[in-house]
Amino acid sequence: MSQEQRAGGRAFERAFEQRAFEQRAFEQRTCEQKPCEQKPCEQRPDFEKYTDKYFLRAYDILRADNLNPFVKAQIFVRKGPGVVAGINEAVDFILANSDLKKNGGRLYALSDGDTYQPLETLLLLEAPILDIVRLETVYLGIISSSLAVFNDGQKLDLEKSEKRMKAVVDAAENRPVTYFGARHWHFEDDAAISKAAIDGGAVGASTDNGAAYAGKEGSGTIPHALENIYAWKDGRENAVVSASVAFDQCMPKDIARVALVDYNNKEIDDTLQTARRVPGLAAVRVDTCGENVGQGALSFKDLEGKTAAEKDKIISDFFGGSVHVRIHVPEADEKYWFGTGVTVTGVYAIRRALDANGFAHIKIMLSSGFGDAAKVKAFTTAEKQIGIRLFDSLGVGGIYDSRDSTMDIVSVGADIDSMEPMAKTGRVYRPNPRLKRIV
Repeated sequence: MSQEQRAGGRAFERAFEQRAFEQRAFEQRTCEQKPCEQKPCEQRPDFEKYTDKYFLRAYDILRADNLNPFVKAQIFVRKGPGVVAGINEAVDFILANSDLKKNGGRLYALSDGDTYQPLETLLLLEAPILDIVRLETVYLGIISSSLAVFNDGQKLDLEKSEKRMKAVVDAAENRPVTYFGARHWHFEDDAAISKAAIDGGAVGASTDNGAAYAGKEGSGTIPHALENIYAWKDGRENAVVSASVAFDQCMPKDIARVALVDYNNKEIDDTLQTARRVPGLAAVRVDTCGENVGQGALSFKDLEGKTAAEKDKIISDFFGGSVHVRIHVPEADEKYWFGTGVTVTGVYAIRRALDANGFAHIKIMLSSGFGDAAKVKAFTTAEKQIGIRLFDSLGVGGIYDSRDSTMDIVSVGADIDSMEPMAKTGRVYRPNPRLKRIV
């Protein structure tokens, strides 16, 4: 990114930080603000303003529940091949803002300048979860933007980002859209990007730094990282409900209870189980990863080898005969109906299950891939054909081009030597013998 862009981002950030945070002591949260927090109030580090809110809440929940197991966390990039960049800065940030080394953690990484392949592990952390859970947004943003700049000559185009967000907001047809993309670019530009997103129609952002422009705090739900810890504590079949119950018990009552339901790829089962255990559940967030077909969804495999008439019958039966006209799925939209990840048929199955079990009041939030306005439009077009509202809000990250990096926790244990495999369905540990031990 250019020096001018960086300078502009920093100047903008300072102005809005002052306006937003003069009203409250941002770096000093009181115990009264966090009813789950039983430990003495503490000075909160400066990097937290750049951190996705759900990681901050996960940190508070885990502290309140006295949970701090060791985790193995791998960082990879789908887009490649390429040349590694940003690792040195990311490692420096992690070591400067955690007790990973003091607490016996380990850190392995490729070096800047090394080549890498898609999905290859670039960075591996082994540390107590409380040492690293708040750092993810910043170090992923460092790596993502550095890779994009170095390999693609990518420049941050704020005008284009605003237009892309506007296209998403327009396609969403008067449903709230929140900017969730802080981890996809360098934190120094978070305020400027969030401004572009909000000017494009987003109602807020996931970081306090970004949401300040809208006069709000950052917003967020539950991260998979939190569910991983409760999978280890209570069994993976209880990951979603246990994390949701802990959130409900810990967070102030004015924060909406939104459960993340795709951890086990049992989106329907975990939605209903959580709805029964959390009476105040406001919504579920569906973030099914690209490796999985959502529970209850109609997939390409179901339609494979079928005639047009047979496909029509399968689709009609799927919608329970409630649709009395032939459904036409444009070829370009088929992946959004029958593919992997968050799909029309998968979300329909969740909505149908909620309604059939007395939970029609619970709303649905979608994330993963909805920075693509065509995907949003596919969903709203589908709604008109099937006659059911599929979603009530969106979390959107991809409003600019980057080489998005991802972190997955893949093992958990009481100490560094007893960690056992534990990851959300669809993600597995990918050892990389090329990694060098840094710590």
